Amino acid sequence: MIVANQASSRQDGPAQKLILYLSVEVTNQLSFIPPRWTVVPRTRSGLTLTVESETVQHFPVQVRGKNAPQYLDKGTLLSKKYRLEKMIGGGGFGQIYRATDIDMGTVVAAKVEPQSEDAGRMVLEQMVLTKLVGTRHSPRLYASGSLNNYNFIVMQMLGRNLTELRKAQNERRFSVHTTVRVGVQMVEALKAVHDLGFLHRDVKPSNMCVGIGEHRRIIYLVDFGMTRQFRMPNGEFRKERVYAAFRGTMRYVSLSVHERKEQGPVDDLWSIYYTLIELAEGGLPWRTITDHDEIFQLKRRLTFYDLCRYLPRQFEMFPILLRDLSYTSIPDYTRIIASIKRCCKLVDDEADFEWDDQTTTKSH
Repeated sequence: MIVANQASSRQDGPAQKLILYLSVEVTNQLSFIPPRWTVVPRTRSGLTLTVESETVQHFPVQVRGKNAPQYLDKGTLLSKKYRLEKMIGGGGFGQIYRATDIDMGTVVAAKVEPQSEDAGRMVLEQMVLTKLVGTRHSPRLYASGSLNNYNFIVMQMLGRNLTELRKAQNERRFSVHTTVRVGVQMVEALKAVHDLGFLHRDVKPSNMCVGIGEHRRIIYLVDFGMTRQFRMPNGEFRKERVYAAFRGTMRYVSLSVHERKEQGPVDDLWSIYYTLIELAEGGLPWRTITDHDEIFQLKRRLTFYDLCRYLPRQFEMFPILLRDLSYTSIPDYTRIIASIKRCCKLVDDEADFEWDDQTTTKSH
């Protein structure tokens, strides 16, 4: 449904000037269109909402990603060997399809995005995934290219993300043991990214997916569309900017990101810290808040003991190890992993996760 509200109007000379604020909620079934608003099919990249009035015309709102119609038809062949089956997910930009390797008969995932001003996201993701080949916690990249004004990458099919899996649990949270195992694997994943000189910049549970089959005990870090290179080929850090635009998800970013400071490796790790609290506790105190400054103030004010009821006090060493690090600091990943492991007497990497008896292949 698309809902458009005329918030206010003012007299501006002889003609009245309309000031419109749009609240847009989109589903594939457009069951209600307010009078004098029309939805005009544009391309498969999205829909265009057009305002018709005496003073305002052609006010487009692009619908993209998982809320848009399928970009590519079922049966479309990518790189002459990967046949699309159906869309299984997506985000604000791209769509994820289940596909089959027609030579091997194996199931893969295809990520498709329109060629637009945001096309650099997928080019960057393809480059980083190529550099991460052989690392344990990144999906394997099989192919990349473009077709019919769309860019695509074909990669390893993964299971559901950790947000979906957490919400499927009876208490909507994971055990401390599972949280510890996730934390260790995600610090390892970030170390591999950082060692290449890149930052992820959008670390959160929905960007962490479980493997399938023999890989079901591996957690994968996905979605490298906001990656930034922080270190040059000669090993030197890029010059720190006085002001850095906000990148990330407000719920999980560090205080420095809120303050628009340059992000470094430590900021990815702060996002791991907030992620692990959410997974173990079932949520963060600011999960329903959308105001930037209010979230920032809560993160500043609330202590470890305010945030953690189920995580043991040994977990407090994690933020202590991060607190004094700056943009150019190289984190001590070994000590950070050790601080997480201290939360359990024994970390059994071969044990089943609590979701292993559930279906984990719902989406990439």
